[in-house]
This record gives sequence, C-alpha cells and structure tokens, in this order.
Amino acid sequence: MSRTHRRVTQALVAAAVLLGAAAAVAARPTTAYAAAAATINGSTVLQPIDGFGISEHFGRAKIMNGSQGLSAQRQREILDLLFSRSTGAGLSILRLGIGSTANTSIQPADPGGPNATSRYVWNRDDDGQVWLAKQAQSYGVSRFYANAWSAPGYMKDNGDEANGGTLCGLSGTSCVSGDWRRAYANYLVQYARFYAQEGITINDLGFTNEPNWTTSYSSMRFTPAQAVEFAKIVGPIASAAGLRVTCCDVVGWSGQRAYTSAIVADPEAHRQVGLHTGHSYGSYPTSPLPVTGRNTWMSEWSPDGDSWNEAWDDGSGYDGFRVANEIHTALTGGQVNGYVYWYGASTGTTRGFIQMNGDGYRVSKRLWAMAAYSRFIRPGANRIGATTSDGNLRLSAYRNGDGSVVVVALNAASSANQVSYALQNIGISTGTASPYLTNGSASMTAQPAIAVGGGTFTATVPARSLVTYVIRGGGTVTTPPTTTPPTTTPPTTAPPAGCRVTYTNNSWNTGLTASITIANTGTTAVNGWSLVFTLPAGQSITSGWNASYSPTSGQITARNASYNAAIPVNGSVNIGFQANHTGNTATPASFTLNGSPCAVG
Repeated sequence: MSRTHRRVTQALVAAAVLLGAAAAVAARPTTAYAAAAATINGSTVLQPIDGFGISEHFGRAKIMNGSQGLSAQRQREILDLLFSRSTGAGLSILRLGIGSTANTSIQPADPGGPNATSRYVWNRDDDGQVWLAKQAQSYGVSRFYANAWSAPGYMKDNGDEANGGTLCGLSGTSCVSGDWRRAYANYLVQYARFYAQEGITINDLGFTNEPNWTTSYSSMRFTPAQAVEFAKIVGPIASAAGLRVTCCDVVGWSGQRAYTSAIVADPEAHRQVGLHTGHSYGSYPTSPLPVTGRNTWMSEWSPDGDSWNEAWDDGSGYDGFRVANEIHTALTGGQVNGYVYWYGASTGTTRGFIQMNGDGYRVSKRLWAMAAYSRFIRPGANRIGATTSDGNLRLSAYRNGDGSVVVVALNAASSANQVSYALQNIGISTGTASPYLTNGSASMTAQPAIAVGGGTFTATVPARSLVTYVIRGGGTVTTPPTTTPPTTTPPTTAPPAGCRVTYTNNSWNTGLTASITIANTGTTAVNGWSLVFTLPAGQSITSGWNASYSPTSGQITARNASYNAAIPVNGSVNIGFQANHTGNTATPASFTLNGSPCAVG
C-alpha cells in the first residue's frame, strides 16, 4: 500500500465499486418488507476469530505521536477511538511494517555480503511504531503482525528496495553479491527480537507484501514457487525464535489462491506457514482460501475514492456502509479468521478511519462500521450459525469466550425490518439483547435493551442501518453448578449413555490451536460436565476458551463454563485451546465425559 492511496488497481476497483453501487441502488425495495425470521444456532460452530486490526505503516504512527502537531490530548482521543472497548472500535490486531529504506531499515548498509557479520541498528522508535505498539498494548492488544514490503536494496537483484526486484538467491535470480536468503530471514527475525526488547511480542512474521505487484515505493517480487522456497528457509529460523510465518499478502484475494495452493502442495512449506493472508484490492474474500488446518486473514483493504468521506451511505462505494458490507462478506463468504483494515488514522484524502490534520482530526463512519464487529467480537470467539428469511438482511453471529453472543445485522433494504430472532443451542433462554446502532445519525449508539424470553427476542433494524446485538443470559434453560466441582466429584446428573468428541487442530512451528466439539448422543441431558483427555508429549496449553483446563500438560480435565454446562440430548458444545508443542502435533487418543468413554471422530 502506498503512502498516499494505491492507484495501481484503481480501474478494476472503481469499476467494481460502480457496478456494486448501481446494483445496490437497483436492488433497494420501494415497499416495506414483512417481518423476517432469523435463527441463531450455537451448535453450528464455524471459524474461530483472531481479531480485527489496522496498520499505521509509512510514518502514520509518527504523525499520531505528534510529529505534525497532534497534541497529547488529541493522541489519546484517537487512540481511544481505535482501541477502546467501551467508546471506540476495540481493535485487537496491530500490523507493523518492517522498514527497508535507509531511514527505516534495521541494517541500512550492506554489511559486506550475505555471509558477513550483521551490523544491525535499533533506534527504539521504528518510525513511531514502537510507541504505537506500546499504546495498543496498554488497551489490551496482544496480537502484533510484522510484515516486510521489501528486503533492503543490497539484498535484491535490482539493488533497490523499491521498484520490485527479487531477493538474491531465489530460483531464477542472478546476483553478483551472492545468496541473501538466509541473511534476509535472520534480518526479519532480528526485527522481532528488537520489539521483544521493548516489551512487545510479535506473533506473526510476514516476509512479503503484494509479491505480485511492482511499485515505485518499497516492493519486492515473489512467484508462488519462490514463496514456497523461501518459506522453507525462514520457517525454521522463525520457529526457533517462537515466531509464526505468514504468507503472502497478495494484492487480491483471488491472486492469493495461487500462493496458498503452492504452499499447501509442498508439505514442508505447508508445515512452516502458520497463517495465510490476502488483500482485497480488485477481488474480495467471497469464498475461503484453499487451505485446511490454517487460519486466514484479510490483511489489508480500504475502498478507493477521490476525496475524504465521512458519510454512512452516500452511494460512493467508499462510505461506511460499503466497509460494513465488505467485513460481513469476508467473515461469512471468505470465512476469514481475522480482518485487518489499512490505515486507522492518516492525513489528506485518506480512506482510513480517521483524518488527522495538525492538532485536529475528523472521523469517518467507516470507523463505526468496523467497530460494530470489532468492539464486541473478541479474539477466541467462534462464528456460529445465523440464518434469515430476508435476503436484504446480512446477518452473522458469534459466541465469545465469556459466554456472550454477538449478532450483527446489516439491513440493505430502504425500509425498516422487524426481525424475530430464535436463539438455539446457545444456553440463553432469558436475558437481554443490547443493541448498538450505526447509520447516518448514529455511531455505535447504545439503544434500549431488549428482553430475551423463551430463547427469542424481536427487534427492528432501521433502513440501511447496521445493528450489533450483544446477548447475555439472565437465566438459562438449565441451571449450571454454582461452583466448579473437583475432579473426584461426580456430575450433578448421571452421565449420558453416549457421547462423541470431534477434535481438530491447526499447528504451526511451535504452536497449535485445538477445537473440540462434545456431542451428547445419549438419552439424557447433561447438566455439568468434565472432559478428560491426555495431551501428547511435548504439548502444553497456554490459553483456552469455553472451558477451564487443568493442569496444562499431561492428563487434562476440561470443565464447563457457567454458560455451557447443559448439553441437551442430540446437542453439543464447542471448546478449544491454544498450546505450545515441541514438534509432536498428534491428537489425544481418547476422551471421557463425566467418567464415560466417548466415541472419537
């Protein structure tokens, strides 16, 4: 992404935007729709959610830190807008740009060849990004993705950190200076080590950005085959440093497919790449990437446009409604696990969320389109089933680790829509649904709470509006135990006559995430449960969701949370955890639920 806005795909994107805007106008009904029905089904467990984020690369973090006159008070206001979970977007991912220019590189000068002793330098500022990372961390952000647009010029066959070129040593290149592949891998890992010195843990490390495009600023080319080749070099080096390798941030989602397919086809590259990332310029995440056992992110996009835009729904294609629609499509069509917008705050005719200008700033409705998802759908949540009878209602639902259920409804019709929501298999029979409204006159504005009774509630989504419902129980179908029973205490009801466990994991380098579905195939409901299994040697749980886990290795007992103690006959619950491993990514061989063996598979 350029320091201004990309023009490279403008023709393609502009055409798509115009066609989309025209179709949207043509599709808007002129008469009111009848009341719609919607079903939220907790037994349909879809992708886990890693979070939502932004980048402030190319000096935008430094501007936010006052390099162009922004005062401390305004800094705090902008930070609140981006990261606060009570008044802002509550973003949970920060994408960092690994610099390659003489002013931003951690090794600006050639040390004397690829095998020479490295001469790294660290200014503890990194173009303002260290300050911003620490600020984000103070709001609770713990997912940091560092991504390189290019290697330093002396490592490339064109001798320039800009204008494309290829890393020396890759197949198909010829460089008098030699093979820089391993030196570049060490360079990337050293960047993460410098951040660790500042108290920031980089989780995900990307070695390329838009490898299929040449630009006049920082850029470097990789073919899919070259990406596979380098992944097998950088992977072990990154893994030894506790880092997960990410690839490949291709310009368009359809272009990313070729890179993902090439990586998946090579067993070693597939093992080394823990996260697949693609951009949305020109083609969008309408279907998943061709990868299993790995998470995927839409890692950069902002709509094209010729001027700063603060509108919610003006038909321009770069307003708030457009952003909300693209996020919905990526989550439901692309089934992405993470969504990272481009700039959170920038200057001039930015397509970012916030426009900075001296000691002032303005806020676009695009920010609140993101906030409708990011503030309440937290890392570790799972998308769950959400269906509706109304084709104009773009609906999705999520269950957080704290038991809350979040339903996001985008009404594309020109008339208000009354919707009756049926809550199935989410463990909430009575409680409240708290709506937050975004449209031309409201920006994530809290609305009066709606009572949930009998597992249903009815609410109206205004025309061309976005509403987020945060649903919390005030009572459940069955009452969970008031205290967590010790391992030796029997369950509150007899164990089921049958149970089945489905276990899947997603591993990378030294880590993995596991998803466990516990299905009651017996004839009696379960009220309070504990699932016992043994982790393979070398695996150790670091965090979990929808259950408590004890101990962290060896024989594990997972106990229900307060909101998922009940498993009705033919019902199920989903739990999961993240763990470290030392190379053994095998799955547990057996499971027992409340002392009864479960079928597996």
